[in-house]
Amino acid sequence: MRSAVGAAIAAVGLITSITGTFLPWLKSGSTTRDSYEVLSLRDLAGLDGVAGGVVTSVWVGLTPLAMIAVALYVVRFRRIAACVGLLFGTIGGTVALLAAVQGDSKGALVGISIAGPVVTLAGAVLTIVGAITVLTSNRRSAVRTPGGNP
Repeated sequence: MRSAVGAAIAAVGLITSITGTFLPWLKSGSTTRDSYEVLSLRDLAGLDGVAGGVVTSVWVGLTPLAMIAVALYVVRFRRIAACVGLLFGTIGGTVALLAAVQGDSKGALVGISIAGPVVTLAGAVLTIVGAITVLTSNRRSAVRTPGGNP
């Protein structure tokens, strides 16, 4: 039962995190950009070479990774899904935390929009909590131990 609850929490966290990546992460005047639109500006940040390609690939790869984890939870490969969820939560949560710590830049022309990073971070935390719950749950076995109660 505990494993199923952990799987449900992690699945909600995965979906919440991915939803957060589509919310505003950057604001410029009255224009807001989600995390994927921010990646298109990586040349301006000096990430135009190999580093930019790696950052883009990893961030864009989080959505398929989350869907794989959810699918694994659905087909009851919970421990494998939990390991994938831990990887997802660590990467997505770290990026979201870094952006959220920068805070809402009120009055600035260009700044971090807090909505996307906070929702992504909350989802990453739920994903990690659910994954840890799955990994620490006891599995029942139909095998009887010698001297045990029938």
